[in-house]
Amino acid sequence: MSSQDTFTFAHPILGPMTGLISPETPSIVRFRSIPYATIPSRFQHSQLLTSLPTHSRDFTKPGPASPHSISVYSDNSGGPYPNQAPAQTSEFSCLILDINVPKTHLESLTSEAERLPILTYLHGGGFFLGKIDEQHNTAHMAEHSLTIGKPVITTALQYRLGALGLLVTPDGGANFALRDQANALLWVQKFIAGFGGDESKVTVFGESAGAISICCHMLSHVPSSGPLFQRAVLMSGVLGPMMSPQPKADAEKNFDLFCKSVGIEETGVAALEKLRNLPVEKIVQASEAFMHPGMIWVPVQDASFFRDTEITWDNVPKLLGQCEWVKDIVIGTTGFEGTANRELMNRLTPATFLAQLKSSLSDEAAEKVMRAYEVEVDMDQNKFLTAAMRWCGNAIFDAPIHATIRHLATHTKKRVYRYVFDVRNPFPNAPFYQQAHHWVDVYFIFRAMQFRYPYQYLKDLSDKHAELWIRFACGEEPWSQYEATGNGGGVIMLADEREGWVEKTMVEYEKLSRLSWSTLDDLLEAWDDKRGQQWYPFNLVAAKQLSP
Repeated sequence: MSSQDTFTFAHPILGPMTGLISPETPSIVRFRSIPYATIPSRFQHSQLLTSLPTHSRDFTKPGPASPHSISVYSDNSGGPYPNQAPAQTSEFSCLILDINVPKTHLESLTSEAERLPILTYLHGGGFFLGKIDEQHNTAHMAEHSLTIGKPVITTALQYRLGALGLLVTPDGGANFALRDQANALLWVQKFIAGFGGDESKVTVFGESAGAISICCHMLSHVPSSGPLFQRAVLMSGVLGPMMSPQPKADAEKNFDLFCKSVGIEETGVAALEKLRNLPVEKIVQASEAFMHPGMIWVPVQDASFFRDTEITWDNVPKLLGQCEWVKDIVIGTTGFEGTANRELMNRLTPATFLAQLKSSLSDEAAEKVMRAYEVEVDMDQNKFLTAAMRWCGNAIFDAPIHATIRHLATHTKKRVYRYVFDVRNPFPNAPFYQQAHHWVDVYFIFRAMQFRYPYQYLKDLSDKHAELWIRFACGEEPWSQYEATGNGGGVIMLADEREGWVEKTMVEYEKLSRLSWSTLDDLLEAWDDKRGQQWYPFNLVAAKQLSP
């Protein structure tokens, strides 16, 4: 089979579509770069497409990403993906999705045929980078679904990034990226049945900003046509203190600051018009340099998108629990999330760390955090760096996820499945080699990097990872439901290099890992007086200004 074998399918609404059959996934037809929405102009909401371009029915090639320049994923995957064409970007043609369908399903498709569940991926990247590429190729998951006898259709979508996706504008524009995603999910609802998919069985899974996006959609208004998905997988991301939607007033101030950063002195609509006329390269450069004290870009509390505009880090678990149309959730983290911020944490000393804590917490709470992480002012810098990375990963990811899981398991009727992916990066050329860092699971879930694994057991881990997510999308219980017992007896699914994927109680896992549940509880308790407030446990701007 050549790398260019194709398959043309007559979609009952969209018409003929030609997809790709790759040697790596010979049982799957890959429909690539399908446009799902248009962008009328910069900083305007996208418009759902209800038909396909008449001039081209070839969906065999990758499409352009939203303009951005930073890539940390390839750095830690052991190098560029073989034979992958250089990434292209386009401000106005980036709203695309991929759909991967079993070939036999398309060949035998009739109105009476069984419709397949859908597994849709939202990529991460801090809302300022990311794209659909071979590392994130969900076709390998679709291929594996046939191997295990649980066929699914997989999809993946792109959305606008950085300022192009999340700048709030004086004419009322906000959350462009989230609305792009909603349009992609709505497109799937409207047209997936024509591919033999079941729009009532859509599972979304996202990593980091992708998971945060899913949380946002769970807090959003339901479209008049009904929910956009029924099940959710949150991989290393919920709306915690560093990531909760900004108040609109703060976001509006950021618009003025952003304009000044590109040399625009005007304000309001006049500034917006000038911003729209700048070269996109200048927008991207400013977008990647721009930073407020939390994350680089986060959603905004806009009443036209969110059901509740009083969203604070502490009430997110309750608000997620009120999302009645998602009954089942898989949620978890990697083994050492904070490694990804090693360079930033290395700018700190124990003394400056304490000063950072006291700038946002009471002295008593700051000291509590210092004790929880065994940080002393005169300790060795190497030992401190380990503690600081643990704290950073806990503050951004582990603690908010811990609080969310605990609430959902004890105060709602949702079925919650908890996991920890504690597998180390296997690529010697990677900066985070041998670390279970943030986003390391991306190198396993898609099965796309197996050619680079040095050992068979890593391939087995990757296959099982995909299988668990597929079975969940098919309506199965992937492993035992998590229950917050209060005595450490709650069951989590652990992936590690000793035993593969295996169920453990929280107590059993704590004995094996660097993660302390009591430390997470101490951290959340130290934040008690910040409940109901928009705040950041760490000022990234100040940290970046420190000498490394």
